[in-house]
Amino acid sequence: MNHYLSALNISQEESLFQLLFHDAIIFCFRLFLFALIIFAGSYLVKKVDKYFSKVYILKTDENTKQFSRSMTKLGLYIAFFLLGLLAFGFSERSIATMISAIGLGIGISLKEFLSNFAGGVVLFFSRPFVIGDFIKVNGVMGNVTEIEIFSTHINSLDGRRIIIPNNVMISGNIINYDTNPIRRIKINVSVAYDSDMKKVLQILENIASSYPGLDQSQSHFVHVMSYGDSSINILFMVWTERENYYSVRGELMAFLVAKLTQEGVDIPFNILDVSITDKSIRPSNRPS
Repeated sequence: MNHYLSALNISQEESLFQLLFHDAIIFCFRLFLFALIIFAGSYLVKKVDKYFSKVYILKTDENTKQFSRSMTKLGLYIAFFLLGLLAFGFSERSIATMISAIGLGIGISLKEFLSNFAGGVVLFFSRPFVIGDFIKVNGVMGNVTEIEIFSTHINSLDGRRIIIPNNVMISGNIINYDTNPIRRIKINVSVAYDSDMKKVLQILENIASSYPGLDQSQSHFVHVMSYGDSSINILFMVWTERENYYSVRGELMAFLVAKLTQEGVDIPFNILDVSITDKSIRPSNRPS
């Protein structure tokens, strides 16, 4: 009797081992199939990503290309992941339930994620700036290098890469310096009170009308604006092409100082007088 029970236990253990071995084989095969689909999907996504640069419709619009590329990559990754889950053995109902749960979780806990996605869509359709524009937003200034689904990349003037979430981009004031083909140069010119103002204004008018690099199709502005503590302040505003703004502005400022000095116009500046008194030095009381 004991021999029979022992043989029965051995038979049950062998059946259990065979069942576990069979399940392990199936699990490994499904895991391999899942990994294969993910790997093939990643390879295909890379190929599609390279193809975007060759699409004729997208060549002329860098914004559309980058946004479409991000959306397509995200959609393909999600599609291959779901396909891998199906190959792994998940049913369509299980996947739908999982997607619903994930969507509910994202809606409750990932509000920033959704707002960044919505911000990317708003930026894509409203287009307050495009790739390459020089902008200022949220205290950051620089050239726009990438506009993705969730964030915008900006290269600052000192060469830093700054990544700003898209919900911040659409919630703040955006200053785009490259939208218009021309920009106004604004310079405050200060001269001494004893200056010949008629002569000074005439000099500035001549510069505004003849200086190379300025757009003469736009009217300039040269007027006395205020009286300072030690100077008369003149507002000098002219126009130039957007591409040459900084070079023309810098050269013009240097030329204004040189020209006014050459014409004998006094340009006042603050002078700081420092008096140093050494109290440790005292007169000697010793007799000579």
